[in-house]
Amino acid sequence: MADGLLLSRKERRRVFWLKLAGAVGPSLVLVATALALGDDAVGLTIAAFGLLFGFLVATTARTVRGALRAGVAVAVVLLVFQLVVAWFVTHPIEKS
Repeated sequence: MADGLLLSRKERRRVFWLKLAGAVGPSLVLVATALALGDDAVGLTIAAFGLLFGFLVATTARTVRGALRAGVAVAVVLLVFQLVVAWFVTHPIEKS
């Protein structure tokens, strides 16, 4: 992979869209799963943060493969965050 200095605008745009798709794709799979299970608020939250972090990853990743790996990591972190929030919301100590 070159550093991208000799790429045309069209090639740079194509590489950026590929990196954005790789960074946002795993989060969108998580959003589709959440919406299919009926969690509208959770799906919208994951979509918002997934798009923001996906754009961040797409602008900083050097390769499409790196953007995809970071996108998977972002999706895992968002899933774990939602699980932790759900655990705190349903914790028995808060019921008293």
